[in-house]
Amino acid sequence: MRTRLSLPTAVLSSVLSSVLSSVSAPVTAAVSAAVALAVLTGCAGELATDTAALAPHTETPPSEQDKNWLRTIHQGNLAEVQEGRLAQGKGTTKEVKSIGKMLVDDHTALDTKVTKAATQLGVQLPTSPTAEQRAEMVRLQDATGKDFDLDFVAGMIKAHTAALAATKKEISGGASPAVVALAKSTAPKLQEHLTVLRKAHSKE
Repeated sequence: MRTRLSLPTAVLSSVLSSVLSSVSAPVTAAVSAAVALAVLTGCAGELATDTAALAPHTETPPSEQDKNWLRTIHQGNLAEVQEGRLAQGKGTTKEVKSIGKMLVDDHTALDTKVTKAATQLGVQLPTSPTAEQRAEMVRLQDATGKDFDLDFVAGMIKAHTAALAATKKEISGGASPAVVALAKSTAPKLQEHLTVLRKAHSKE
């Protein structure tokens, strides 16, 4: 077995200088050219490696399903934040008020992620909830007392059931890895909300 010796650059340079000084000029020139070629080859290799490392990673363009999911969840977030605030102010029980706060906090955080993903992928999002969601908001604004609690919880169960179904569809059939990953992280939170809402509904 051969043992490979590794000498410091300074020592190698000194030895090379001594060798070059003891040989003829043509040989010296040839050796110098060989050394220069080796150095340039090494630099070129390093440059190619650096260039490859800096090359941008291309993201799979979002499909229509990806875009629709981002828009659907965004509009749901807008509606549920607004309705959550209503519940904090109009709810008649601590549980309903607590659910309202949960919705405001969680859907605000979720929408930050949705908006960021949409911006990065060039997907334009709606600026307001759907017409149906706006109509539901008006209905809740007019409701009072126990009726408000009942309508709010029932409406949120319906909304979260639809959002969870859309999210599962995105997970199984989405094209963009970024959007699918976001859907996967969203599903558990929607399921958690549904569990809390159904528990509250069973007490009414």
